[in-house]
Amino acid sequence: MRYLAVLLLAAAAPLAQAANFVSLHQSALKIALPPPAGSYSYKFDTRIGFKQQYAPQGVTGCAIGYATGGCAFPGGGSLALPEFTGYQLQYKEFKVFIPAGTRSFMFSGYAPQRTQSAFVLRYGSAPVREAALSGAEYQNAQTGERIDSSFARLVNERAEQFVVHDGGGTVRFVGGQLDANRGSTKEGNWLYVRQLSGSPLYDVQGAIDVDMAQYAAGYAKIVWTTSTYPDPVDAPSTGGGTGTVTPPDSATTLPVPATVSTSVVSAAGQPLRLEISLAQAASDVAANPRISTWVAALIPASGTSFPADTWFFRLANGTWASQVPADLEGIAFASQVANAASLKFTPALDFTEAELRAFNVQVHFGYKTSTGSFVSKGKVWPQ
Repeated sequence: MRYLAVLLLAAAAPLAQAANFVSLHQSALKIALPPPAGSYSYKFDTRIGFKQQYAPQGVTGCAIGYATGGCAFPGGGSLALPEFTGYQLQYKEFKVFIPAGTRSFMFSGYAPQRTQSAFVLRYGSAPVREAALSGAEYQNAQTGERIDSSFARLVNERAEQFVVHDGGGTVRFVGGQLDANRGSTKEGNWLYVRQLSGSPLYDVQGAIDVDMAQYAAGYAKIVWTTSTYPDPVDAPSTGGGTGTVTPPDSATTLPVPATVSTSVVSAAGQPLRLEISLAQAASDVAANPRISTWVAALIPASGTSFPADTWFFRLANGTWASQVPADLEGIAFASQVANAASLKFTPALDFTEAELRAFNVQVHFGYKTSTGSFVSKGKVWPQ
């Protein structure tokens, strides 16, 4: 990408290690459109982001807006997920949105044969488990696997579930109905998947069967991200499903973490410019009068062009770092500025959104207060 050098930066490790659950819906959904009568020349339309891909409008019957498929039950609709291929799964953390009105969910992937792989899944929040399974845990997950009831357990229990690969190629992650009465989820929420061990998946695929009326009602209540290709935000979205869902335990009061939101403030076709907003608790600001922030761009490893992950840092003067100095403040986007409960940072990235997406570029953000340790907020674009 023009003058950007390939960097393998040890200093980027805190950013690289942060949870980075890539949205499955940021993978393009490419659908063949019906050809004109007497023609065999197909044109394709492509949509990115859940909002574009699954708007509940247009064709009636077994169709959800843009995506079409068969129905598992009468009066339902099917959301066919886009193909999510290997180069996008190098980070081994991804997520898929389960909308309000979902009655059943089937989700699987393909791994190298004669290998072992382990995964942890959680509905509604990211799993905590990061360490690989022990031999006994792997065996227990393999012998106790109940995929056909896993969807109901994920939604109702909100607990981590382990899935392991039996070496045959296909990995079944989730299956089954919400309940025996064809009930549907009352809220929309994300399913998070983290690979704990094994080679990257070749791909994943799946389909979500929904109650059409309940899905449309829930879709209308979704709060969307502000990106060019909107997805639902990480918080649950309400709906009108009919199933019985156990709410997550909210008895424990946790410290309020700093939050980051990102919006695109550049015009279409112009070099991408982001507005990254950092919100902190007043007590954190009082204890830390100064703050430094880092904006890092990552090109994931993808074949011969980028055989390894490529990191580079955006500086406040509009240049990119080509070396990592001993003092990391030298590559900060904002160094030792006055702290506040609400801060905004607006890095301009030199390249258009299309140019950045062509290389699967991700933008990461982190900060360090005057008395605290480095905090990575992970990927902030694309959302």
